[in-house]
Amino acid sequence: MAILTLIADPFPDWEAETQAAAARDLAIAVADTAPRSCSARYLVSRGAANPQFTSPLIRTEHLPMRASMLPFAWQTGATARPLDGEFVHALTPLVPLRSRGEDDGSQTSVTVSHSLAWDAPGLLGASQARLYRSFARRAVKLADVVLTPTHATARVLQEHYGDDLPVQVLQLAPPAEFLANSGSADRRAALGLPAEYALTTASPGEHGRLEWVYDALRADGQLPPLVVLEGIDPAPAGREKNAAESPQQAVPEDLQHRVFVIRPEELADIGAIVSGASVLLLPQAFAGSGYLTLAALRAAVPVLHAGNAATEELVLDAGIAADTAEEFADRFRALFREANSLTTLSVLAGDRSRGFSWNGAAWQLWETHANL
Repeated sequence: MAILTLIADPFPDWEAETQAAAARDLAIAVADTAPRSCSARYLVSRGAANPQFTSPLIRTEHLPMRASMLPFAWQTGATARPLDGEFVHALTPLVPLRSRGEDDGSQTSVTVSHSLAWDAPGLLGASQARLYRSFARRAVKLADVVLTPTHATARVLQEHYGDDLPVQVLQLAPPAEFLANSGSADRRAALGLPAEYALTTASPGEHGRLEWVYDALRADGQLPPLVVLEGIDPAPAGREKNAAESPQQAVPEDLQHRVFVIRPEELADIGAIVSGASVLLLPQAFAGSGYLTLAALRAAVPVLHAGNAATEELVLDAGIAADTAEEFADRFRALFREANSLTTLSVLAGDRSRGFSWNGAAWQLWETHANL
């Protein structure tokens, strides 16, 4: 009987809460797709929230350490010994690993969820970027298989750790909280959102390029209102704190009547906001794990992006790329001026989303470990 252990605690970056929700959904899917006589184990830190799983094929176990200790403790091989002989998967590089000279039945698969630690380390902060690279390097050296959510991220790893590094792509899916539910419309009303709006997670600056969207709004007064969803992208700690205390300060005075800045109070707010958007605007020069992009596709929301390789790979023909501010504004305007543009892309977004599911990811994990 094989048991696939899922590491519940994610790498402690800006996506940690989302990654924890994703690990829970993956655990449910691993149990749903488990081959005969196989099951899942959900390994969570002491004191962490314990999801109430309904499947008898999931067993939850608690580590003796709190989540805050894991990034320190799991940098040494000794902490991996309790997992000897186990099948283990982690959705982020935070996982205990050690060198194994013998074949003891142990198998570890690790997902490196994004490439920001190499592409834009300043967004994570120097210490966090170093820590992420350190855990990714351990995974490259010690894990049985390294996975990434896109080929673009895989290529970044190969650029840094060798072209011959074997990397498999594991297509992820949006966490349940990122999807619409029966209360989404009421939640949008409670947040004071307009009936129609464009959505972005961008922030000002070289990497976030929120200015691209503001310029487009200034150029065309007929474009729909803009909702800026804060806290989804990484940002320097000082800017995040200031935005949380007074989000409207980030909006230029001439656009304050057309821009709504929302910081979600809980993950479920994200699902409500995404599902009500007409289009998702991603002018950013970077991409995280892509969960919000996948949520937009699931909600049949088209994506206008700046050509980031990882984003483009997820979206394909369910969106449009524009790699300059001028072209971005033109494409944004065309979506609302040209007949059927949004409708066609919306259909393509819904079709594209069918390729991303937790059950599909879980089945691939079982198959990956079976082939090791």
